[in-house]
Amino acid sequence: MSNVQFKISSALKTIIGKELITDDFIAMFELVKNSFDANAKRVDITIESLGTDAAKIVIQDNGDGMDKDDIVGKWLFVAYSEKKKQQDYRDKIAVGRIFAGAKGIGRFSCDRLGEGLKMYSKKKGQKGAWHVLKVDWSKFEVDAEKEFQNISAQYTTEDAIPYDIRYGTVLEITMLRSPDWGREKLLRLRRSLERLVNPNQENDADNFQIQLYCPDEQNEDDQIRKEKEKQHEEIHAWQLVNGPVKNFVFETLELKTAQILVEVIEDGTEIRTCLTDRGRRVYELVEKSPFSAELNGIKITLFALNLAAKNAFTRRMGMRVFDYGSVFLYKNGFRIHPFGDPGNDSLGIDKRYTQGVFRRLGNRDLSGRIEINGPNSAFQETSSRDGGLIENKAYADLKELIVEVALERLESFVIDLVKFGTERGELPDPKTMTKAAVKHAIFEIITKLTRSKNVLKIDYDANFINILENRSAESVSALLGNLKRIAAQQNSPALAKEVSRAEKQLERLSKAKDEAEAAEVRERERAKKAEAEARESQLKAEEAEEEARRAVVAAQDAKHREQQLDTQNIFLKSVLSKDLDHVLSLHHSIGQDALTIEQYVFNLLDLLKDTSNPRPEQMRVYLERISYRAKRITTITRFATQANHIAAQEEVPGDLVEFIREYLLNIYHGFVLGPQNRTIPIRFHQNEKSAFYTIFAPISISIILDNLISNARKTQHKVSEIDVTIVESTEEQLVVSFSDDGVGIPKRNLSQLFEVGFSTTDGSGLGLHHIKEIITDMGGEINVSLGRKQGAEFTLTFKKR
Repeated sequence: MSNVQFKISSALKTIIGKELITDDFIAMFELVKNSFDANAKRVDITIESLGTDAAKIVIQDNGDGMDKDDIVGKWLFVAYSEKKKQQDYRDKIAVGRIFAGAKGIGRFSCDRLGEGLKMYSKKKGQKGAWHVLKVDWSKFEVDAEKEFQNISAQYTTEDAIPYDIRYGTVLEITMLRSPDWGREKLLRLRRSLERLVNPNQENDADNFQIQLYCPDEQNEDDQIRKEKEKQHEEIHAWQLVNGPVKNFVFETLELKTAQILVEVIEDGTEIRTCLTDRGRRVYELVEKSPFSAELNGIKITLFALNLAAKNAFTRRMGMRVFDYGSVFLYKNGFRIHPFGDPGNDSLGIDKRYTQGVFRRLGNRDLSGRIEINGPNSAFQETSSRDGGLIENKAYADLKELIVEVALERLESFVIDLVKFGTERGELPDPKTMTKAAVKHAIFEIITKLTRSKNVLKIDYDANFINILENRSAESVSALLGNLKRIAAQQNSPALAKEVSRAEKQLERLSKAKDEAEAAEVRERERAKKAEAEARESQLKAEEAEEEARRAVVAAQDAKHREQQLDTQNIFLKSVLSKDLDHVLSLHHSIGQDALTIEQYVFNLLDLLKDTSNPRPEQMRVYLERISYRAKRITTITRFATQANHIAAQEEVPGDLVEFIREYLLNIYHGFVLGPQNRTIPIRFHQNEKSAFYTIFAPISISIILDNLISNARKTQHKVSEIDVTIVESTEEQLVVSFSDDGVGIPKRNLSQLFEVGFSTTDGSGLGLHHIKEIITDMGGEINVSLGRKQGAEFTLTFKKR
């Protein structure tokens, strides 16, 4: 028996060089990480003489440096990693840095960037000549049958080098492989380097600085500075090529948004979760970890981005959040690709988002980072430097922790509360979060968290929640029981005392609630009887008189119920989930419309009595005005029961695009019932940046949308889908398309479509006429789109007011 050995082809260089490291930026990152691992405090990247044969990339650092033994025995030793051998020693002496890489192939990034390499190196503290190594990577590509180790690199020494550095390493890369090192690519390199190092992570990153130089772009940089100074505008680092690279930390932008922090602590046995909104703590939770102990030290920070936060980010960073990147992953302070890159969905966040658009957050709604600390051998990068992490049990647990703990809890806060925010879809300000609906939403979040038997500790901001104003006594009892169990586990007398006090007050309020419910039942019976009597009398009148009197009875009934609220207790008010000011405002509006309808009815009856002088045109005017006021009452009732808008009948300033989107979402929930209870989806389409700030009356916009949707859902139109699309949004006007896929509008009907009384169904023929009147009063217009092969389309144009 004899021994035989493997032979290594020279083609190995290409496989682990430019084919494995497929991106210029990734190659640059690997070389910067090597400088970091060499204990450098600074690394300078110089790219010069672009567009000429003398173009080169120079990477120099002031790290530990190398001598000949290091170069021959380590740097030229393929796949050898000094980092693996030294890591345990580093931990013992607590240098403060943990190695960013450990595969021993990062040096082949030089091959990705250029064919030629000249390396200068001198050890820190040593005197004498510099050690110089020259490598021509193209020699490895001439003949694949040549063995790797038989292709030589040139070693020599030099007393002086053309760089102002006392020790460390200089990589001079020539014969660049990529010809496209223009200004745009250099700016992208700067932005990528900003995200390479996470200074928030405890890995001595604050003592590591990156400088980028490109003499060819210095004049352009100077010109930008002059223009900015002339205009008295701030100069942002991302606008210039040359200069220090500032590490990006999302918190420094000071955006007003919700944030969740999840940490695995206590040797991997516990998870700590802290949710804040605009820097104010909502709750903090400690629970037993169901995951592998290999997740110890993992830290996840996620930010939920509303429209205001996205716009602020764009103004400060010069690009959209989605184009900048979303959730980045760092190991020992250095970024792992491709996590966070635009369009990358390694964590499955966007795939999950498409399964519940209105219930979940996607990558474009998030920013943040995942931090892996310590040697942590369970998380290893793939050999391909843009391939992420090797998929194993620890990686699967990490993804589950990100989604099921961090992301779901952030969503439960943001998605539930955004319904109660401002008209622009922002989260409500904590200082004004006193409404019962908002308290109820946060109450439900706290209740769900305390149900788990794994909870060890929970704290929350008392200003966010008052459990005694919740609508459900059963859920209050459940929460108190959970808090009592947690108080016993924590051995917390203060929490136990608070729970006991709340239980006594709950008992008193439960009794008051029973009495209030009994009173409410009696009132409903009386109202039902009155309504039946009113209907009986209305049957004897003409159709117009019937519609008017039903509206009067409905308005008087609503007024009567509002008056009864003054005699009910606090608990019943919380059951109805209305602020007193809001109720009075809506009551006033309904009362005014009811009185107006009643007056029109009396006028109409007078006309009917005067049989000697019939006046059909005057009757039609009264009927039209009665119908309009009745529709206002119907829409106001929706506002009172399904949304939290105050004084909707008054004109207010706001974003009309956001109001339309929120109205379709909160009032119709994305669909409407058609004939035979068939569901007709309502789809809303808008450009991410579309907004139109103007003055409008929410009630008027609601009547427009209600009439269009009501018209489309009728049996005769055979509609299966409704689309509302923002066609144009400028400072001066907003164009909205309302379309369906039904049978459409016959050409013969177009000329009289908006006339009073014209209808092709059993309707009153007033809906489209009302819409045209409202839009005309607002200075806008409504038109019917011609030439559609299928369905009907109305174009609504709103002017700036």
